[in-house]
Amino acid sequence: MKNLVIIGASGFAREMYDLALTCFANDPNFKVKGFLSDGPSNIEAMGYPAVLGKVAEYEIQPADVFFCGIGKVSDRKKTVEIILSKGGKFINLIHPTAVISPSVKLGIGVGIKAFCVLASDVTVEDFTFMQSSVIMGHDVHIGKFCQINSFAFFAGYSRVHDLVSINAGVKLIQKAVVEEGAIVGMGSVVLNKVKKGTTVFGIPAKRLDY
Repeated sequence: MKNLVIIGASGFAREMYDLALTCFANDPNFKVKGFLSDGPSNIEAMGYPAVLGKVAEYEIQPADVFFCGIGKVSDRKKTVEIILSKGGKFINLIHPTAVISPSVKLGIGVGIKAFCVLASDVTVEDFTFMQSSVIMGHDVHIGKFCQINSFAFFAGYSRVHDLVSINAGVKLIQKAVVEEGAIVGMGSVVLNKVKKGTTVFGIPAKRLDY
């Protein structure tokens, strides 16, 4: 028996609940046990399983497995590390409509929603999540704790480092690089390199200075 505990109790966590039910719809030995949340939540009143407690206080049970339903990448990293330090085990949630080459390498805690396509020799590292309809060409490499939103396109050999947020409709040309902690705004086109910790937007993508 696997009892899935989803970290988070926001709208994104509710999406992970739906994804989990789709992934394991025919498995009688799987259920969603509930959510972990450090803040107030009315998720149970909305018809979802209950909040089981706070992340740091939760006592892991033998049948528990985990998936992180937190969209903000820095918060995702913090909460995942708490559960890992307590011996928790994370699973992948891969929608059955995703098209994934046999040569793709996936880490742990990876989520991939409907209609994504991952071509030959793509690598997706731990705790990265893809919303629906993301397309990745051959030899793309995505780091840890990234958030990749819908309709993003990655041409061959493009590289995304850890803790990056790629918003909807972004396009990376061949061999483009997005360095650690950067944010690429919706609909942007990355032609070369996005520097560490910067936010870019536009066609071509340029740094935003607030």
